Amino acid sequence: NYTIPSELGFILYVIAVWVAALGIARERELGTLEQLLVTPIKKFELVIGKSVPAVAVGYATFLMMLAMVVFVFKVPMRGSLPLLLALAFFYILVELQRGLLISVVTKTQQQGLLMVFLMAFVDMTFSGYAVPVESMPPILQTISFIFPIRHWMIIMRGIMLKGTGFADMTFDIAALIVFAAVIMGLALVRF
Repeated sequence: NYTIPSELGFILYVIAVWVAALGIARERELGTLEQLLVTPIKKFELVIGKSVPAVAVGYATFLMMLAMVVFVFKVPMRGSLPLLLALAFFYILVELQRGLLISVVTKTQQQGLLMVFLMAFVDMTFSGYAVPVESMPPILQTISFIFPIRHWMIIMRGIMLKGTGFADMTFDIAALIVFAAVIMGLALVRF
């Protein structure tokens, strides 16, 4: 029950970041980014246009994997399914911003992919994916708060396994909101 929801959370993370990270890098690599930038669309609209496929792919994958987790692997769903679905959508937006930031700073899709893999290893270490954060040394526990996936794992496991409600997760939800705002700002400024 601990490992399979972790896989679900990590798969959602990787797909959202990966698809977003390759979006703008692909346009730059093909030489079409300059053409897009001289069109009458605003940069913000371009970012939204590149975000829609990542959100769609990430959310569809999450829904399929969630059904598999609950119905095939029989992991209990004790909390609110609508709350989990809403927060999963919001988490995809947070990771999407990180992927777009990677896409903006890399020149090729290969660089973007390698950056996602490097980031995934670090995020996985501090997320509680394989080892509970509580069993880490205190300094690493403190560092783990700067990784959005750590908060997502707490939210997802809390809803699925413990039946945790919105009021019990306000710190982690607030942390994701802060991450979304900061990372989106960085991505737009850098773009």
